[in-house]
Parts: sequence; C-alpha cells; structure tokens
Amino acid sequence: MKVDKTLIYIRFMLGTLLILLGQTQLQAQRFGAAMVAGMNACQIDGDQLAGYDKIGLTAGFKTMIQFESALRMNVEFLYSQRGSRPNIFNDSYDPDINITLQYMEIPVYVSIGDWWQEEGKYYKMSAHGGLSYGRLINARTVDYYNPSEDSYDKLVPYFSENDLSWFLGVSYRFSPRFGIMGRYTRGITPLLNPEKHNLNTDRLLSYFLTLRLEYYFK
Repeated sequence: MKVDKTLIYIRFMLGTLLILLGQTQLQAQRFGAAMVAGMNACQIDGDQLAGYDKIGLTAGFKTMIQFESALRMNVEFLYSQRGSRPNIFNDSYDPDINITLQYMEIPVYVSIGDWWQEEGKYYKMSAHGGLSYGRLINARTVDYYNPSEDSYDKLVPYFSENDLSWFLGVSYRFSPRFGIMGRYTRGITPLLNPEKHNLNTDRLLSYFLTLRLEYYFK
C-alpha cells in the first residue's frame, strides 16, 4: 500500500514533538503565549513569475514551553495567505497570472535565546527553526496569460490540500510584551505535483518571507 509522504512527515513531526515534551516536561519553568500578526511576501517556483510580490496576511497565536536553559519549544496556530502575482511596481513585465492561497498552519519549532533581560525575565534576541504543517482551505487563480487549455484555473482541483514546509527565523523583543519576528519558509511538499496527476505542466512549490509583530501575555 502506498502511503502519502505528507502523512509520513506529519506523523514524524507530531511524534518528535511528543517525545520532546515528554522528556523535558519536568525541566520546564513555565508556559507562555503570544498573539501574532503580520504579512507574508510570497512566490511560487514554477509559475512563470519571479519576485516576492504576493502580499498576504498571517495571524494567530503561539504557545511556548520555557525551559531553564536558553531553549524554547514553540507551537503556533496560524491563518496564512500565500500565492503569487505579477510584479507589484511593473505588472506589465510579468505574465498576468494571480494565484491566491489560504491556509491554516501549525508550525512546530525550537528557538534559542540570547541577551537575557533579568528585569523582565526574557531573551531579547532569539533564532529558531522547525517544520510547519499547512491545510489548504481555499485556492483561487486568475490566468489571462496562458491559453484556456493550459490555464492555471484548470489546475486548482489538483492543488495539494496538505503542505509541509521548513523554516528559519529570528526574533527581537522590544519589551516583555512586544516583539518582532522575521522568517523564511520553503515548501518540502509541492503545491502541485504534475507526475502524480499525469499533467503536462511545471511543478509548483511555495515559499515566502514573513514579517510580523508579537504580543506576549504575562
């Protein structure tokens, strides 16, 4: 029986999280939480477009297990907009193709802090990396460039509902309550796998930059 690779990745990610939580639960000082909101600058490899021109919203919550060391375990629950579009400042240069994607995401990652603030009990700087599972909840395309038989509009039913990505990022906290985060995310599993569906088109792979504000609850 052929098992979907995305499901294997998801099970591995969740299994690793449970093991880490089980091994480090007694070392945890406390739990933390934050509300996050910002923007994604996105593009899709294989869609005939270039540049991080698709701007989308990202917002949600994150929870943190704060250990006695500089390590933190983080889980986020996000709404995230992705996709691609022609160049924002010179849209006549690129093909007239617009792809809009909406996801619910669960990033799981480890962060390591530096520059400890004794008064507020937090690290001012931190770096992080991990994996994110996304579930596609809506997809829409507008393709005025390709002929109707090759239009991206006809490929939407073949877009993968499950997405797995890896990411790296850095954070800076202005105060115990407020911070800013930057992150680069790149897909592991493709948005469209033409070989899987016997399609004569290019493979589509999503990646994007994120900049967001974070509000930490005490």
